[in-house]
Amino acid sequence: MKKVLLLIIGVSLFNSHINAQQNAASIYAGIKKLGVMGSVLYIAAHPDDENNSFLPYLTKTKNYRTAYLSLTRGDGGQNLIGKEQGVELGLIRTQELLAARRIDGAEQYFSTAYEFGFSKSADEALSIWDHQKVLSDVVWVIRQFQPDVIITRFPGDARAGHGHHAASSIIANEAFLAAADPNQFPEQLKLGVSVWKAKRILWNTFNFGAVNTTSNNQFKIEVGGYNALEGKSYGEIGAEARTMHKSQGEGRPRRRGASYEFFETTGGDAPKNDLLDGIDINWSRLGAPAIQEQVAAMLKQYNLEQPAAIVPSLVDLYAKVKALPNSVWRNYELQQIQLLIKDAAGLFIEATTQKAQLIPGENMAVQVLVNQRSSVSSNLVQIQMPGKDTLIGKPLLYNQNIQLDHSFNVANNTPISQPYWLVQPKTEGMFVVNNYDMIGKAENDPAFTITVSVNFNGTDFTYTQPIQYKYTDPTKGDIYQPIAVIPAKEVKYDKEVYLMRDKKPIEISFQQIDHQGITEQKKALIKSSGDALPTSSDAIFRKTIQYDHIPTLNYFPTATTKIVDIEVHTKNAKVGYIDGAGDKLPEALTALGYQVINLKESDITKENLATLDAIVVGIRAYNMYEWITEKNDLINSYIQQGGNYIVQYLKSNQVGINKVKVGP
Repeated sequence: MKKVLLLIIGVSLFNSHINAQQNAASIYAGIKKLGVMGSVLYIAAHPDDENNSFLPYLTKTKNYRTAYLSLTRGDGGQNLIGKEQGVELGLIRTQELLAARRIDGAEQYFSTAYEFGFSKSADEALSIWDHQKVLSDVVWVIRQFQPDVIITRFPGDARAGHGHHAASSIIANEAFLAAADPNQFPEQLKLGVSVWKAKRILWNTFNFGAVNTTSNNQFKIEVGGYNALEGKSYGEIGAEARTMHKSQGEGRPRRRGASYEFFETTGGDAPKNDLLDGIDINWSRLGAPAIQEQVAAMLKQYNLEQPAAIVPSLVDLYAKVKALPNSVWRNYELQQIQLLIKDAAGLFIEATTQKAQLIPGENMAVQVLVNQRSSVSSNLVQIQMPGKDTLIGKPLLYNQNIQLDHSFNVANNTPISQPYWLVQPKTEGMFVVNNYDMIGKAENDPAFTITVSVNFNGTDFTYTQPIQYKYTDPTKGDIYQPIAVIPAKEVKYDKEVYLMRDKKPIEISFQQIDHQGITEQKKALIKSSGDALPTSSDAIFRKTIQYDHIPTLNYFPTATTKIVDIEVHTKNAKVGYIDGAGDKLPEALTALGYQVINLKESDITKENLATLDAIVVGIRAYNMYEWITEKNDLINSYIQQGGNYIVQYLKSNQVGINKVKVGP
């Protein structure tokens, strides 16, 4: 059975921004983009590997449909804003990528590769990842997206600087060929995609200071232009997008002036004058040159002060595009036209609830609001809500609210809001996702939705809207968050790791949480690391991650703790610790029996340091605190007197705008 090809289009939206409507300039830009039918897929290894200034140039000047495919979710990186690591950090960095995409206008995809940490070579990365599975994922995205041009951020050799980087290039170039080969992953061809041959694959060479891979004989593009509709240069837009990678400390200055990107062809025909040389990027590629003329006429007709006047022309365009044979481009353009009609008409749709979380079987009260903020002729046909369809059949009048209240019971078999790539236990290098419908998707679909059908000029258009938790914060105003479906019962251990020293019994503590009743604090005496833990193997608990720049995140790990039974010999030492970015070393040192003193700037004196047997500096602390650099002479004096000073990872030699000073 064939699948719909719209499964992962538009995944760059995140729930709290779905209510936002485009302004008149953005609607004009959207109509302009309807006349361009070229596409680019950019591929690299991690969140923040993408070229943030180049992507908005592609989406907003060239008007290409553009996407970034990150092989991993960045799970193995460091965390500058909190203590989340591993899959938790991957959840954060996924949303940071989506936030960046909302700024630069590109779409976002992922493979099922897990970022297991720094990799010294592509061979190592591809041996820990499932090479064929990652290749399959990338081929699947290519066959769905059907890019005209594929671009890699890195080369497939040591110049990439990281095994994952080089491996991403190797896999992208393999996928460039495999996607066009019907003998490669033939099972995909039974699911509604077809083989796809991109025109070319290029490496976007770079100058990263110590490593400069650009040269003047390479194909180059000037990308530093100014976009009047945005009121920003691409260096400014790119900086805003890059700065969304806050967990990685990737805040960037807004750049202005000329800027060039360089490219080396690694497959297909090399471009001579334009990135998409030799590719038909207008409607003649679908055998519909008249539509090209219609889009051009609409741009001349468009009135910035009255965008709703273009709605009848958009409805007519929709009908003509819908009559074309089924294809990825046809379906994509239909979706874009439908969204432009909604925005041009000023149609606002909101579905909210006052509960941030729900348990299967619980009741949910939903408030629906529809308001058309223009005088365009339209009728509200139907609102479909969970468990109820409401026929409305009435005109939408200018700026008049239509409100509906509805309550329904959440079905007992409703799955909890576990990110789809975490449902199955992962391997060392891979998330386990067996459903092709999910491959490539950035995040789960909303837990609950409504659909609103509106008739414009005799044609029904259906808009799907997530039901969101909404509240008003006294300092931030209206806040929208995704709804979490949580289990009725949870179990949570007080510690992730317990240290059993010298075979001595230990007491562990855990909570049994019943969301429909009471929470119990329990304890158990463990005499051996082989003792069974006092909870069932299928028990889970909820972890919630909250930062202002991304939506609230929930995921549900297995409720377990680790008991480490080792013989440990430590001196009764006093260790100073300068806190860094999200590491848990102080807790580990305490568990080992050390006395840990947290050090602040005022504590760094000759007298205080003389009382410490050792000082440990947290991850990226030198990049966070300029005062550590300022105290370098005093710290060196401590070292000179026999002090033990241990510095963990630094991201670079910068702290703010100054150079880090570290060590003798």
